[in-house]
Amino acid sequence: MVLDIDKNFVKFYDYEFLQVDSLRKKNGEDIQTNSEVDQLILRRTNSSENKSFHTHTYDYFVLTSKDKIDWKLQKETKKVDNYTLQKASTNFGGRNWTAWFNSEIPFQEGPYKFTGLSGLIFEIYDSENIFHYSLIKSLNLPETFDTNNFLETHYGKKPISVSLKQYQKIKLDYYTNIVEVLQSFAKKGGTIDSEQSLSNPEEISRKRKSLQDNIKKYYLPIEKDNAIPYP
Repeated sequence: MVLDIDKNFVKFYDYEFLQVDSLRKKNGEDIQTNSEVDQLILRRTNSSENKSFHTHTYDYFVLTSKDKIDWKLQKETKKVDNYTLQKASTNFGGRNWTAWFNSEIPFQEGPYKFTGLSGLIFEIYDSENIFHYSLIKSLNLPETFDTNNFLETHYGKKPISVSLKQYQKIKLDYYTNIVEVLQSFAKKGGTIDSEQSLSNPEEISRKRKSLQDNIKKYYLPIEKDNAIPYP
């Protein structure tokens, strides 16, 4: 993941977007990619109001949220390279988090929606260690990198602004009607798994359950309190 900080904005996105963007510019290739972790974030510097972007089937959505984080500073410190990091903790998104930050670097920013400490977050992880972010490398670019192709839009497709409740309904409708959605996709020329015939209600029901189980198996929301309430 990339934490992209400039004078006006903070952006968080998959590193693969940079690789694909480089190929598009170098070779003129019309290639695209999607976020693997669904954590695309844009906010103004030193702000707690976030825009989160989500790709769903053929659509691109944006949700706006105010995410003020209540940090508790700890006395504990540790040394990483030449930096002294201070410990802080918080509860956010239904998870308990531990952060290590450095006040000498004047960016009150960090991965995802984590902001508001008195310096740059070098490392942050939840108590179950399901999500763990660490600063690997930092670069000072001579100019602001243009992310308009893959963040502010999805390769030219402008995001549709929705509320959390609306987005949850979109995802639940897809979950409920997954077989019908894929059948419609196939009729439009798309490709789906055709090994299993869906010629009777029993087969459709089995396929639906299999697809729904798969959705739930691989769904891992970083914000548990805003998760899609799959049944």
